[in-house]
Amino acid sequence: MSSIKHIYTLPLVLALMLTCCAPLSAQSLEEQIQDLKAELKEKSGEDKVMALKDIGMKFRSIDYDSAWYYIELAHTEAERQQNEYLKARMLVSFGILENGKGNSDQALKYYQDALPPIESSEDHFAIGALYTNMSNAYEKTGEVDKSVAYQLNALKEFEASQDSIWIAGSLNNLGSRYQAVNEWELSKDYFQKALELYQQLGHEYYVALTYNNLASVYLHFKDYEKVIEYSDKSYRSFNALGAPFESAAPLYNLGYGYQGLNELDKAKEYFAQALEIQQEKGDWYVVVHLKNDLAKTLMMQGKYQEAENLALEAYDQALEHELVLAQVELSKTLSSVSESMGKYKDAYGYLQIHNEVLDSLQGLERAKEVLNLKEKYETEQKENEILRQQNELVESELSIKKRNNMLIGSGGLLAILLIVGFVVFREQKIRTKNLARETALEKAMAEAKAQENLKEQRIRIARDLHDNIGSQLTYLTTITDSAKRGIDKGEVFLMEKLTQMKQFSLVTISELRDTIWAMNKDEISLEDIRERTQQLAATVHEATDDKIRVRIEGNPTNKVLNAFVGMNLFRIIQESVNNAVKHSESTEIAVTFVEQDNQVEIMVEDQGKGFDMTKESTGNGLQIMRNRAQKAGIDFKQTSELGKGTKVELKVNV
Repeated sequence: MSSIKHIYTLPLVLALMLTCCAPLSAQSLEEQIQDLKAELKEKSGEDKVMALKDIGMKFRSIDYDSAWYYIELAHTEAERQQNEYLKARMLVSFGILENGKGNSDQALKYYQDALPPIESSEDHFAIGALYTNMSNAYEKTGEVDKSVAYQLNALKEFEASQDSIWIAGSLNNLGSRYQAVNEWELSKDYFQKALELYQQLGHEYYVALTYNNLASVYLHFKDYEKVIEYSDKSYRSFNALGAPFESAAPLYNLGYGYQGLNELDKAKEYFAQALEIQQEKGDWYVVVHLKNDLAKTLMMQGKYQEAENLALEAYDQALEHELVLAQVELSKTLSSVSESMGKYKDAYGYLQIHNEVLDSLQGLERAKEVLNLKEKYETEQKENEILRQQNELVESELSIKKRNNMLIGSGGLLAILLIVGFVVFREQKIRTKNLARETALEKAMAEAKAQENLKEQRIRIARDLHDNIGSQLTYLTTITDSAKRGIDKGEVFLMEKLTQMKQFSLVTISELRDTIWAMNKDEISLEDIRERTQQLAATVHEATDDKIRVRIEGNPTNKVLNAFVGMNLFRIIQESVNNAVKHSESTEIAVTFVEQDNQVEIMVEDQGKGFDMTKESTGNGLQIMRNRAQKAGIDFKQTSELGKGTKVELKVNV
């Protein structure tokens, strides 16, 4: 099957895609989450894993940090139970979260890892759900042939399981896939079938989803009144269900509807609302397309300079995130804007870029492949077998003719070819032997170097265990002795000592967990540190009943640090966040990752009460952070101003 990427030749239409999670009811998401948390206490075994997963997937529509936290808990519980099937189901959930943020390639890695155990389970529902999510990811990468193939296979699995809700979901997704190759009537038919099924089943979430998908079809037919009608139904339904992230899609289509009616101020307003939601969610695939549509609206209003600035910003982001489909659309928009501004040389340059990328995608071939897949699905195995037998007969006849012709022409060349072949074979054998020796030597040297690096890192971690956890345990012993000696001083004295012991025990457990995490890795990536910080953020949300929000910004690449540096970097971030939670009185803490060349900068900042840096600190926290940074080669800087908050800046080479 070809992997040529498909390009949307019309404006991007956001058709929401079904993912592997339980449907939403009229009950609000917050209420559903609270009910699931209450039930969690009674769960054990496999039920506990699935309950944690369900909580995480509910949070997906509200707070991605909390979603990650609960899916991580579910995956850890599945590992503890040594259940490979449940671990694979949690990998699918990780993939859904990545795909929701526009990281489709990373999502596909999770799905591929989950594929063997889930397929071997013979669970039609789980297999169909995995195929559906793979189909969603492939559509985002532009590989529509693979997307359709997986969705058709998913439909077969759901039909085998007789699961009506997922059959409807497959019909919905197939509508989206055929829309991608401009088969609009087919797309409309599939969406209508899905809507009827959802309405019969009473699933309000998916009814809202399908309203929006139908709006996207009516947009193609330029029936703008219908676009606005169905998009508005979808938007109101998602708001009633308490699903703010999903409401971005109908806002997008409302913008298109009003743009079609030439009500450009309203179009701009809806595009801007959708953009704000998608930026919060972090889905760059949709963000850059939204900026492109806003730029087009500005151009229609004659605001060419604003349109150019916004389109250039989006084009840079499309290049940065390797979003090929968006590059094609934005280069076309920039060409039109440049032409309107009289910049004909720039207009020609952008048009060339548009055509070059468009040609490389070979969208026409992809469309043909998708239609062939549909035909294959509908004709089933009998017609395919007839075609295969006919092809075999034709190929057999051609093979006989070719063989006869070759026998006539090749006799005289055979001897020469044998001699040349012998010489080539002998030289190749010598080269292979030399290459094998070189490879073995390089492998031995690499293994020796790796062992040396591993030994050095383990020595560092052992020293860290001794210096940090050892000192904590020593202090616990001291407090215990003090409590024994002061047992006659009364209940208040003993409670104070017990509280101190509890605090230092919790710190020791946290330090030990982080050290074990680091010891299990030869290297720690920036992505690992960001994920740990997300877990920390979710823990803060949970511990403070969402009164304090920890916002994670920036998406570092998968560059790696050695385990010692990575562990200390995370601990400084952790200590900085904890200090802000305890002392700043701020309701929001920002942790920002910024990558520049071979260096990453991490900033932990609050807008709280701050402190006077000229006065000496009474605690050890700041000195501990400085010591960690110095030992690990991390550039550490802390600034604070009364009434304006505190900022910790960390820089490390990668």
